[in-house]
Amino acid sequence: MINIFRKTRKKLADDNKPLKYMRYAIGEIVLVVIGILIALQINNLNEWRKDRMIEKSILLEFEDNLERNIALIDIAAAEINEINKSTKIMIDIIEERKSYPDTLIHHFDLFMRSGSYLLKINTNGYESLKNIGFEILSSKVLKKEILSLFEISYPSYVQETEVVNAIWGSNPMWWQDYFYIRPSEPGLIPLDYSSLIEDKKFMTIVRDIDFGRHRVLDQMILCKAETQRVLQLIKDELN
Repeated sequence: MINIFRKTRKKLADDNKPLKYMRYAIGEIVLVVIGILIALQINNLNEWRKDRMIEKSILLEFEDNLERNIALIDIAAAEINEINKSTKIMIDIIEERKSYPDTLIHHFDLFMRSGSYLLKINTNGYESLKNIGFEILSSKVLKKEILSLFEISYPSYVQETEVVNAIWGSNPMWWQDYFYIRPSEPGLIPLDYSSLIEDKKFMTIVRDIDFGRHRVLDQMILCKAETQRVLQLIKDELN
């Protein structure tokens, strides 16, 4: 294209001999400027395409990470829900001073599965994004939501779980004052059921642990909702 401009310019310059050198010089400058502008535009377009490829790769990694996080939360939340249901049955039996049922062995055993519930959140995509730079993201809304998820929602869940874990770990062997373990069968058996149902300290510990599990579960549910929302934004961006 530049060669065509150059030939046209030279022909016009030759038609007017006194001005041909001036026209030639000005035309040469114009052609150089046009060439530079075209080269810059092509270079910018190539850089833009390169950035979009990097962005797509990161978003795909985020998509995988968040789907895994949701699956982890679902598994842990289902376990906590099961324990919470069993704990409620156990508390109701004790508070109503019911006679000792054999099923209570199962509920005692399930209740003692404290666990840490500190999930190993997948953050590979987020770490990659931090290394590359958040400016690679085209959507400012998506950037804001990703930052909120990884800098607020997930850390809040971790902090809440660590607080509950500290409470559970403050007296890890407390149950030995109330139960013994059968060597050959699963489950916890009260040392003295009639004393246990009257023991206020026991019920205080039970309620503290139960309350802690509900706090962790609430944070899990919140994290799942936030993760699902950001995941949908990523899917929309990829589409």
